[in-house]
Amino acid sequence: MVASFATTSFGQKVITDSTAVFEGEKKTVKQEDVELEHSPKKATILSAIFPGAGQIYNKKYWKLPIIWGGIGVSLYLSQDNKNEYQFWKDQYIKRLDPNQEDDYPQASDASLENQMTTYRKWMETSYVVAGAFYILQILDANVDAQLMTFDVSDDLSLNVRPDAYMNQRIQKPTYGLTLTLGFK
Repeated sequence: MVASFATTSFGQKVITDSTAVFEGEKKTVKQEDVELEHSPKKATILSAIFPGAGQIYNKKYWKLPIIWGGIGVSLYLSQDNKNEYQFWKDQYIKRLDPNQEDDYPQASDASLENQMTTYRKWMETSYVVAGAFYILQILDANVDAQLMTFDVSDDLSLNVRPDAYMNQRIQKPTYGLTLTLGFK
């Protein structure tokens, strides 16, 4: 008979107090004995649901203003450019309709069309930038969660030194750099 209580939450396995009986042996596992893993899957899902939540989960709070500012400013500019695009589009339509009064009689048709096209391009670019910020913050949360257990202690070292080798083919020294990566 096996009796255990385990729950899974966003890829994190949490085992609560349980008792397992296996071939007459009784073993008790307590919650404080179980080490929780830092889940990249959870960080990714949190960031996809709410921008910045994965960075909060990873405890990288300094990235929040960058993420929220980037997405917020991009969306603000996209809406501002959308309003300007709609304004110049309406002006261009008024110019083509003889029954409506033209608000900018001094402007040429080409200049009205140019204004409309410029704001449309800026609007579309702002949407692309907002989408890029959104995707990059999801990737950042995932990579940060993956690297949470990466060893960055002083036992890692990179030594760079100049070096010269005798080139056998041309019988002259060849100069370069030697990179030595040292681990624990």
